[in-house]
Amino acid sequence: MKTYVVLNDIQIPFQDTKVLKLVTDFAVRLKPHGVILNGDIVDCYSISDFDRNPLSKATLDREIAGAHRLMGLFQNVSEKVWIGGNHEDRLRRHVWKAPKLVAGLDARSRERLVQALDFPEVFGLGEAGFRWLPYGATLPLGKLLVTHGSIVSKHSGQSAKAHLEKYGASVLIGHTHRGGVHYKRDVKGVHAAIENFCLCRLDPEYVQHPNWQQGFAVVHVSPNGHFNVNSIPILPGPSFMYGGEVIK
Repeated sequence: MKTYVVLNDIQIPFQDTKVLKLVTDFAVRLKPHGVILNGDIVDCYSISDFDRNPLSKATLDREIAGAHRLMGLFQNVSEKVWIGGNHEDRLRRHVWKAPKLVAGLDARSRERLVQALDFPEVFGLGEAGFRWLPYGATLPLGKLLVTHGSIVSKHSGQSAKAHLEKYGASVLIGHTHRGGVHYKRDVKGVHAAIENFCLCRLDPEYVQHPNWQQGFAVVHVSPNGHFNVNSIPILPGPSFMYGGEVIK
């Protein structure tokens, strides 16, 4: 049996610092086989296409430093994967909008420059031992697919259902900043789709009183591929419950 901790939508430097410390301290003590950072771990605020606060201190170097601190907590974990989300993908889109960066270079030099500006290189994932999967990729944990997600519906569980229909398999997503679950049974058996909360602050500058919930997941995977997802919401304190214990 392998145990994985799945975290997403931290959106450094807009993380909820107290909640994130509570969760990462627990994750380190749990000593899981793997840690999956399932997208929107950083915000890439300064290169967003959206309106930005001119007084914000959310610079890219600050996000890189925060990502390094987070990844450094899991140096003793065997399997470490960072799956890109739409926020990480902002860096790729930012580079692709500036073709003059490589204008006049030979093909080899263009390739090397674009690779140097790719997200895993800029954020030092290889140095921290994390494997990178780009936005849209899926990671199988037994019979469960883990991916950041690309669909947001209005109510909890509806986005999970939409991703189950999209992939035709059990799936764990982030992206919605909500917790939710949808089950389906067909001739192939029972399938589950789970929305995995968020770990960012709940008072963003771009929306008032969002319908978001904080939390994370612990996933157990058996040798035959069967899985169990423990969806763990953050409670007041902050605190949460796991294994019959209140963690705070």
